[in-house]
Amino acid sequence: MATIKDIAKLANVSIGTVDRVLHNRGFVSPETRQRVKQVIQELNYSPNIYARQLKLARHYKFGVLMPELHQDANYWERPAIGMRDAARELEAHKIEVKFFFFDRYSEDSFNEKCNQLLDDDPDGLLIAPILINPARQFVHSIPKKIPYIFFDSDIPQTNRLTFIGQDPNKSGILAGKLMKMLIGNRGDIGIIRVLPEDYHIDQRITGFQSFFQENGEAISIRVFEWQENEDLSSINALINKIVKNDDLRGIFISNALTYLVASQIELLKYQNRIKIIGYDLVQENVEFLKKSIIDFLISQSPVTQGYQGIKLLYKKLVLNQDVEDMIMMPIDIITKENVDFNKYISRENMIDNYSPVDSHLPD
Repeated sequence: MATIKDIAKLANVSIGTVDRVLHNRGFVSPETRQRVKQVIQELNYSPNIYARQLKLARHYKFGVLMPELHQDANYWERPAIGMRDAARELEAHKIEVKFFFFDRYSEDSFNEKCNQLLDDDPDGLLIAPILINPARQFVHSIPKKIPYIFFDSDIPQTNRLTFIGQDPNKSGILAGKLMKMLIGNRGDIGIIRVLPEDYHIDQRITGFQSFFQENGEAISIRVFEWQENEDLSSINALINKIVKNDDLRGIFISNALTYLVASQIELLKYQNRIKIIGYDLVQENVEFLKKSIIDFLISQSPVTQGYQGIKLLYKKLVLNQDVEDMIMMPIDIITKENVDFNKYISRENMIDNYSPVDSHLPD
């Protein structure tokens, strides 16, 4: 089958000239334009096929903006592994994935990496916008020609191509239902809202609270805030304060650091009285889940999020295909009975097949 190179050769022009003729952009002399069009007609090629071949012939660079991999109990290694896997599958298509890791506790670090990312002149972006206000400001500075995808967390009213992740409000509602199953109609519940501010974390808490409000439950719920980058003694002090309430029967933790709460509850020997629900299959959480200190974990398929993010950029930029506005991940309920099985039926088992990802460049 003839290729785009054949068109250029028969018309005695460069591939770039054929591209300009096909897309009617840039300067091409009338004589050359006519010669290229005549070859196109003789070969009976459609412009769409030409365009696709040109796209497949060029090199593409995808930039990834995400937290440092060790943060949140190494949670961010998981989406990075999915991205790396997708990048390896697409190597033959001249796709390069370049990572820009920021300190999630530092707006200065975030802004510095944003500048570096744009200076690198990427064709598409995959962004974890967990710092809401800086991320919102950043996306306004992205050139319109560069599509960007959000994963893990969404920011409403932006021009992102798509969002890949869970519905955080519904996952919070599910957590509320699970807590109701555990404690019934008795006792109080403490929610630990992990700072800094994060839209999808806040939505989880809102969903959890709404379940009890909309179902007319008389259970008392109190929200406690903890700054994630503080010394660990601060979370222990907070737990010690919370458990002084003898009516406390459940604690809901809004992110992957559930094990920090579980560790203190075990130390205080309150695991029989206080039920714990949190998020994510980081190793520390799994260990407390297996010991029944944590009762339920909600998983959001982070490896799949990263994998799909790279594949969707490829689909949009290289194949020129439409992408859905939202790619929703399942809300998986993990218990000690199914946690090992879960690893083998999802992309999470990729974790076992890779050594720990380097803090600078997954490879």
